[in-house]
Amino acid sequence: MSDLTHAQIESKLRHLVNDLTLAQSSLRAARDAEVDAKHAYESAHRRALLSEECPKVTRGGFTTAERDAWVAEQAAELERVFDLAEANRKAAEDYLRTVRDQAMIVMALGKSVQSAFSLAGVA
Repeated sequence: MSDLTHAQIESKLRHLVNDLTLAQSSLRAARDAEVDAKHAYESAHRRALLSEECPKVTRGGFTTAERDAWVAEQAAELERVFDLAEANRKAAEDYLRTVRDQAMIVMALGKSVQSAFSLAGVA
């Protein structure tokens, strides 16, 4: 990759700028989806906890653990959606960091190529 010309490096940087913009947009959308999923899950959890069907904790009756398990089961699908949204947001963050790192490497290569041309008297 060190055999790249200055024009090729500039082209790659322009491409990476576009990729950065797309990655930022994807991250923004992933964050919004995660927040929506979190609120939906927490709302379902509260609805289940306050539901008439929710087991009532009493001495000699249902335990807190049994009630909590019932509530968790009622909101399980939305918890799964939230977990997937969180994983998607983390993947979007990773992708943005990767593209940014690639841009930094290409900029460093550009400086190296510029230095080589300067030393050779071909600037």
